[in-house]
Amino acid sequence: MTDEPDQQSESPKPPFDPIFPRLVKEEGSGQKVLGFIAYGLFQEAKREWISDFRARERRYPLDGELCAYERSWTTSRLEALENAAVQLITAYADSVVAEVEKQILRSALKGSFWRAVWRWVVGALSYTLLLFVFAVGLARSGVDLMGILEKIISPH
Repeated sequence: MTDEPDQQSESPKPPFDPIFPRLVKEEGSGQKVLGFIAYGLFQEAKREWISDFRARERRYPLDGELCAYERSWTTSRLEALENAAVQLITAYADSVVAEVEKQILRSALKGSFWRAVWRWVVGALSYTLLLFVFAVGLARSGVDLMGILEKIISPH
């Protein structure tokens, strides 16, 4: 018996997951985040496949079987994962926007009734003051507003 680890007859496993670079691209931070989400979806599908395999075969898949599973992910299947990642981000952004919109509306409406009443009162008083100043100005310039009003109201 030796202390050396058992050598596998298959070629050594690559030090990284071959799907990761196909999903997580170095194009930009937005694309990278989508790639990370797509890779998470891939890992979820892989975990589900392993679980189904174990239930069906009563054992975990061998390295060769896992490699065959990974090779079965065609470009179109990976693009479907990327599209699902976009949909997840969109749904999340929509929910965040809806929540923030509710908060903004609540803060905008909070105490706005009395603010609106105050604005209305100030506006009405300003308009009345403006009319009064206008009437006084016309009266000082010699225009008889009461005489004009009487002629309009009671035509003879």
